[in-house]
Amino acid sequence: MEIETIPVGWIRTNCYVAFDPDTRQAFIVDPGDTAARILAFVEKNKLHVSHILLTHSHFDHILALADVQAATGARVCVHELEAGCIEAPDHAETRSLRMPDLYIKPAKVDQKLHDGDVLALPGGDFVVLHTPGHTRGSVCFDNGEVLFSGDTLFESDCGRTDLPGGSVLDMQESLRRLYHLSGDRVVYPGHDVSTTLARERITNVDMLRAVQA
Repeated sequence: MEIETIPVGWIRTNCYVAFDPDTRQAFIVDPGDTAARILAFVEKNKLHVSHILLTHSHFDHILALADVQAATGARVCVHELEAGCIEAPDHAETRSLRMPDLYIKPAKVDQKLHDGDVLALPGGDFVVLHTPGHTRGSVCFDNGEVLFSGDTLFESDCGRTDLPGGSVLDMQESLRRLYHLSGDRVVYPGHDVSTTLARERITNVDMLRAVQA
């Protein structure tokens, strides 16, 4: 499996296009903005996108969702707690961030995810890990070698918990869960650079505090 990182939008959210170089089958994680740029990569590499995975429903992770879904026909997958935010976006978040003119197009949710669900994707099966804290329905996608962590886990950091639906206690529990996963993974977060779970177990102060709490 090859993974292309495409930073999009003014917050520089990481959109990921993961694909099998032999079959050209692909899936997309968090099409946060600039649909034309994401679709240009898909077209250039002759990819067939089967799924769009959402780690959560914050605007900077879904602004290009409706357009990418329309262009690819891919199945949109999001945790059940946040499906309503996709099909009928509540613009309270953008208003609270003083961006009242930012419009989020609604999109159809094809699969409401639950903790422990297994998704058959290019590159193997991915397990859905419900990791609330940043939002109530935040999830990570894990295949034992790769972890798409959304805004739950970053390099030397974790997601903020002060927005609606955030919880410090939930975040601590989610970080403990990730810490105790067996083995190592390459971590692809919602923002900034990739890291490894092994590194974060040693250097991530937020994770270490959660484990010690």
